[in-house]
Amino acid sequence: MDLMSMAHDALSFRDVSAGYKQHKVLDRVSFRVREGEFISLIGPNGCGKSTLLKTAAALIKPISGQVELFGHDVQQVKPAERALLLGVVPQKIDSPMAFTVSQIVMNGRISSTGFWGNFSSSDHDLVERSMIYTDVLGLRDRYFTELSGGEQQRVALAMVLAQDPKIIMLDESISHLDINHRQEVLQILLKLNREERMTILLVSHDLTLSASISDRLLLMDSGTLVASGTPAEVLQSALLSRVYGCDLHVQQDPYTGYLQVSGAFESLSRRKRLGRSVHVIAGGGSGIELYRRLLIEGYEVTTGVLNRLDSDAEAARALNIPAVLEQPFSPVGAEAIASALRMIERADAVVLTRVPFGSGNLVNLELAREALKLGKTVLLADGIADRDYTEGRAAFHLAARLTEAGALGWQTIQDLTVKLQQL
Repeated sequence: MDLMSMAHDALSFRDVSAGYKQHKVLDRVSFRVREGEFISLIGPNGCGKSTLLKTAAALIKPISGQVELFGHDVQQVKPAERALLLGVVPQKIDSPMAFTVSQIVMNGRISSTGFWGNFSSSDHDLVERSMIYTDVLGLRDRYFTELSGGEQQRVALAMVLAQDPKIIMLDESISHLDINHRQEVLQILLKLNREERMTILLVSHDLTLSASISDRLLLMDSGTLVASGTPAEVLQSALLSRVYGCDLHVQQDPYTGYLQVSGAFESLSRRKRLGRSVHVIAGGGSGIELYRRLLIEGYEVTTGVLNRLDSDAEAARALNIPAVLEQPFSPVGAEAIASALRMIERADAVVLTRVPFGSGNLVNLELAREALKLGKTVLLADGIADRDYTEGRAAFHLAARLTEAGALGWQTIQDLTVKLQQL
């Protein structure tokens, strides 16, 4: 059967969940890629982009849902037929044997001839053209293992181009290229897409670049697809800031009309020291990421009361954060409470992390109540009921009284930093 007949979608995911052994990475992902589209798949590291590509290429079998390649279940398409339709350029390829560049690229034609088949003149022409396009013709007699990472990536792309597939997926495959070859590879992909209607799915971390070359963007976060649409529809400052966990801004270039995404680091050279202090009530490792982010943002940070053996105490020492510490397996003493109160008096805000509460550290919530009495802004991490191990849910009830007295809630670190900036 001709797999291209009756097909309108090059690739479609229908409620696909997938992962590795017992670890689910993709969670009910659904989208469609039309024939001839140029799609960029974006999202932070670890969000599932590579897993999605492996699932699309039938390297991973979905736990549930269905992946279709040109209208057919990708798991049911024979490997030789799949190679004629889909080419994948991975982040890195390994060649355990001493193959030359020309041999590697010629592997892209095996699917059309069979492993022991004879290569035709058109096969050789496709290989030659692919090597010329990717600027590796001069490397044809070099061994693949002798090449630099960027050269190997260009050879991998040449091999996939030699397949002459209907859709190409690239897993961050241009990130290792120098600026000259990156530009050339993108020009090749755009030419194939615009002139030959080859479908392109590119995994990219360059949001500005993705906006300028893509018909649509797919934005992933924690294994789910959170947005799909044109660059203007997906590249929204609030959405990107939430997904990437940092302050991102989107603006339109007045000359090109393309969207540009920039982060707060662009203005670091112009930023003055904040001169503001935050006291963090943490424990059990709940403060480590917050310490890091607050220091990067320019805040003075103090913390405590912490158990001396707590991982947050170790992090505070490593980051030179002033901390009030107490001996392990001991109640928080009057001296530690007094030291913490002095830190709170000097702070502009007090932040409670997602620390679990038991009888031993319930006093930290009492410190937060004292901070409110001193007129300090107090921010409580949501979900305290799930972390309350005290008798009679004492922590939950005390937190509720803090909220009634004016304490604010926060959900994500990005949400917290925005609230701190508004003080």
